[in-house]
Amino acid sequence: MTTLLWMTIDRHPESLKTLIRERLNSAGFDVLEASYDALDAVAGMPLESVDAVLMAPARYFPSEYMDRLTNCTLIQIWSSGYDKFNIDDARERKIPVANNHGANAVSVAEHAILMMLGVSRRIPEMHERVITGNWAGNDHGMSSYSLNGKTLGIVGLGNIGRLVATRAEALGMAIRFVDPNVKVSPQGSWVSSDFETLLGIADYLSFHVHLTDATRGMVNMGNIRKLEGQPFLINVSRAELIDYEALLFALDNQLVKGVAIDAHYEEPTRPDDRLFSFPNVLVSPHVAGSTVDSYYDTIDACILNITRAVAGEEAHGLLRH
Repeated sequence: MTTLLWMTIDRHPESLKTLIRERLNSAGFDVLEASYDALDAVAGMPLESVDAVLMAPARYFPSEYMDRLTNCTLIQIWSSGYDKFNIDDARERKIPVANNHGANAVSVAEHAILMMLGVSRRIPEMHERVITGNWAGNDHGMSSYSLNGKTLGIVGLGNIGRLVATRAEALGMAIRFVDPNVKVSPQGSWVSSDFETLLGIADYLSFHVHLTDATRGMVNMGNIRKLEGQPFLINVSRAELIDYEALLFALDNQLVKGVAIDAHYEEPTRPDDRLFSFPNVLVSPHVAGSTVDSYYDTIDACILNITRAVAGEEAHGLLRH
């Protein structure tokens, strides 16, 4: 029987933990369940017998515990992002690491479109006006915008970026993208660009890249004034792709029409964060990839990948560098 160490966090709802637990048990795994919020408990577990680790989500995992994973064939991350995990420690110990390889990409792409529409049409404000009966001051759409006919700049044309592009194009948007790994446009109507040019021409900028040293602060005080078209910024990837102070500067100086963010600079967030004081900022609590459907797809993909690795086959989605 495969012994699996499953790392979770306390704030995940019990309904989600039950779903994961049932799928893992149905797959026949001997599951060791632990929380990042009580890492000391992991020390007493038989880590030497662990065949694979499921990180749901990926967080820092002490290197002294990794030293004991002598039988581990794979650390499987159930999300696409892995910036909070000390992956270099795993690589030093030659433990393969894989992400979910796009298992929740549809959910994230749908959420990006949702955020575009929500911030463009001021949905939270309109909802509040209706349920409070406060219709005074309603500007009758004079601060709302349509997606049709607008240019969407996509930063990162991977699994999620392509799904966003397909859906946005169906809504009448023109697609421009930047991705150094995409040499030929996958669609004739999608036009490749460089990042600096994209900042100046896009009506919407949607970010779909991993957070790395190279991408951290890719929008910053050095280039924020290049947002000549007053675009909407849509970030369902990692907040730190956009420098926090630069983002506040853009909002203070009306360099953007609006901002929509799913993953945040601090999690949990602080109610006094000045970012939340702007009426043209739309936020969600890091749930872009989270739906009942995507959870089933994600956990089943993780189970399949773990089974593949334990059987001696190469796992999908390996993070090689």
